[in-house]
Amino acid sequence: MNLLELGEAFRIARIAANKTQQQIVEKSGITRARISRFETKQLSELGTAKLLSLFEALGRELYARPIGHGRTLDDVLAEQRALAVSVADTRRRVRVLR
Repeated sequence: MNLLELGEAFRIARIAANKTQQQIVEKSGITRARISRFETKQLSELGTAKLLSLFEALGRELYARPIGHGRTLDDVLAEQRALAVSVADTRRRVRVLR
């Protein structure tokens, strides 16, 4: 998975979690502009600490596995959850409930 794919996966997970970019800013300390560029595939580089901080703020973790590793049960479950978030849902704005 490359940085562009990670940005897209992050955006989908953030919207599915009903989190705003601002909420991620507050938890991670990463600027909203950088988060936006990350999510829209406009960021060419993001340090490891920042990347980990973003996913941690979302309640996600990254882990390394061998290239070409087969799908696991976790992969299948993640795909099913991702499918539950339709393309239309990823285009809507997240609203903070008050």
